[in-house]
Amino acid sequence: METVAPQMPILYHYPSSPYSEKLRLALGMTGIQWGSVIVSSQPPRPLLDTFLMGYRRIPILQVGAHFYCDSKLAFDVLAESCDRVGASRLSNTEELLRQHAEERVFFAVIAAVSPMRVLRFLAQDLGFFGTFQFLKDRAHVMKDSTIEKMSRPVAEGLVEDFVEQLNELLRLDSFLAGEHASYLDLCCYHPLWMSSLINRGAISSFPPLVRAWMQRVAGLGHGRSMAVAGRQLHDMVVADGGEGFVAEVSAPFEQGSLVSVAPTDYARNSTVGDLVAMDGRQTVIKRHLESGDRVFLHFPAKGFEVAVL
Repeated sequence: METVAPQMPILYHYPSSPYSEKLRLALGMTGIQWGSVIVSSQPPRPLLDTFLMGYRRIPILQVGAHFYCDSKLAFDVLAESCDRVGASRLSNTEELLRQHAEERVFFAVIAAVSPMRVLRFLAQDLGFFGTFQFLKDRAHVMKDSTIEKMSRPVAEGLVEDFVEQLNELLRLDSFLAGEHASYLDLCCYHPLWMSSLINRGAISSFPPLVRAWMQRVAGLGHGRSMAVAGRQLHDMVVADGGEGFVAEVSAPFEQGSLVSVAPTDYARNSTVGDLVAMDGRQTVIKRHLESGDRVFLHFPAKGFEVAVL
């Protein structure tokens, strides 16, 4: 078994997840070695559930005893440790484009495809029984979601307009925010990557500038990864211990309060822990494992609700 550095970033992911692809590319940008833990497309995920106990979205980035339950927070952690990765700070215009890509276009690329094509993709990826379980799980996840439901024609039009918007931006530079790949590129790339995964011919209909840009983003690669086992992951938590983690909590919440944290849009499963940090960027809770060791779960401030128990 290979030795794992205590602060090596660990990515919990599964291959056909577009959000996982976004962070794999981010890790490729760093050039550093990272640990790979492939999990199932749906719970239960016994190894990861040990740390999270409730929260179910993927991917998750682990660094020592800290678990980042959001791709933007994870990207910023990677940027802090590597000069090759720019921070995820975006201009107001860029932030609007990011939100559009992740909050509308991502769901539109699925709604724009025929149900039979989606079923065919799932069957190839998960098998017949796996597809049945996946659809049952996603029906439960979306039951109380606040995600916009759109017809296929509306979804197709939304994706077409998005691609044209990217095409106009790419007339100016090789990437969406300049000469080098940025967080904005990864956010706009991953829904189109998902579209091409479901429908292999989708990319052929895109303008040449967009196709070339997608090739450049894909060319970032996934860097150097190694498989990491369960015992090693727990050892990383123990080695870190969360020592030296200093943070503040915004009123009216109080540090140390027992709280639940849950997404507000879909997959709204909650996780419970002691509140240790809260500001305009993130909420962090502390959980104690059965071993007595501590883990710190980082959630974005936006799109999540915090309730005192």
